[in-house]
Amino acid sequence: MSTLLVFCLFGGVILLICWGMMRRERIYEFPFLTGVITFSFILPQVPGLASERFLPEGAFARAALFMMLCLFMCWWGWSRTAKPFAFFRIDFDETRLLIVAAVLSVAGAYFYFKLSRLPGELTIAVQMTGVPVMYIFFSRLLSYGLAIAVLCLARRFSWLALAVLAFDLVFYLDRIVITGKRAEAVELIMMFALAWWFYKGWAIPRTFVIIALFLGTLSMNSMGDYRAITKANDAPVWDDIKRIDVIGNLEKVFRDGGDEMRNAIMRIDNTANTLQFDYGKFHWNRLVFNFVPAQLVGVEVKQSFMLPVPVQSRDYNPVLGTTETGMADAFGSFWYLGAFKFFLLAYLVRRIWVTANTGEFAAQFTYLLSIIPSMHAISHQTDWVLMVWVHMLMFAAPALSFAVIPARVQQRRYAIPSLTSQAGG
Repeated sequence: MSTLLVFCLFGGVILLICWGMMRRERIYEFPFLTGVITFSFILPQVPGLASERFLPEGAFARAALFMMLCLFMCWWGWSRTAKPFAFFRIDFDETRLLIVAAVLSVAGAYFYFKLSRLPGELTIAVQMTGVPVMYIFFSRLLSYGLAIAVLCLARRFSWLALAVLAFDLVFYLDRIVITGKRAEAVELIMMFALAWWFYKGWAIPRTFVIIALFLGTLSMNSMGDYRAITKANDAPVWDDIKRIDVIGNLEKVFRDGGDEMRNAIMRIDNTANTLQFDYGKFHWNRLVFNFVPAQLVGVEVKQSFMLPVPVQSRDYNPVLGTTETGMADAFGSFWYLGAFKFFLLAYLVRRIWVTANTGEFAAQFTYLLSIIPSMHAISHQTDWVLMVWVHMLMFAAPALSFAVIPARVQQRRYAIPSLTSQAGG
């Protein structure tokens, strides 16, 4: 039974990837990217766990079935009839946009710099708290400046946009190289790829995408070794990095299974046995955790905002630094109906994508910064993209308002011909 489920799971993921390969714009769409992250991060962990004797009886089968249901919802929610969001219809002044990008970049760079000065044992492969969390929270402003600069540069060459972009890349690449952040690396690539898609209609060759998929899968399970090296030396030591056994690490995960999928299996099994659900309170608690500063209001006040949720089994002790996957929190909220979290996410992201392809700058900006957290909903937690949207409302939206052209001015400075062939993907 477990072997059959493994083949079905692999088949479902391959179908998502093949769906993305059928049209060139689909490589930027949520179902395909969900298939990519599942293929590279989760699937290698599955075969070893299918034959794991120490897992509770039926736990693997339940998790595998729920995972297939979640992946189906990611595809089903990507509605062909989704309409553009009207509230993204905003005109912007390009010069002011670049001023906003420069200010956000400088502000974010300050916190990036402060974060980079902290010892590696506080920031690499650990659960960060306190000051490092604050630095990361505000360093996100640099990502907003970078996204604006990339979009403006893709639309029309500008020395100011290029200068802001070059400035941002110094800090962005430092964080990627020093801490081995996969999400930031993929986000950076997607920023450029999507900007040139929106304004030039250029797409990454699909052959290159498949090659990158296999190379990414090969290296995915060696990032722990890479981070251990940079953590010990506060910088990459290339002689040590070259000695990482990339193939051996992947083989070990295939043979023994991975911690993330094991976490998901245990969480889902515990919820199925106790039938204690949080009914979405998980998301409220994550909002409180991320946006209510204990340094200002105190730990007790912050804790008072938290809603009670079911306690995890005492024998559940995940490895520090591993995730539990978004499937675990989805099941923990609404049982099998929790898969509709992925349907709703896919539908919302689809509408942003459709709006972005009509030439609306605000939607393009939002999609650039939403698609990577969205695809991590399956591999990490379903709240990631919600946190990004709230953060954008708090900081990006007020900043961008400086560049808004009043409604009485009818000049559409950011209008481009509608790419109707893209909107139907």
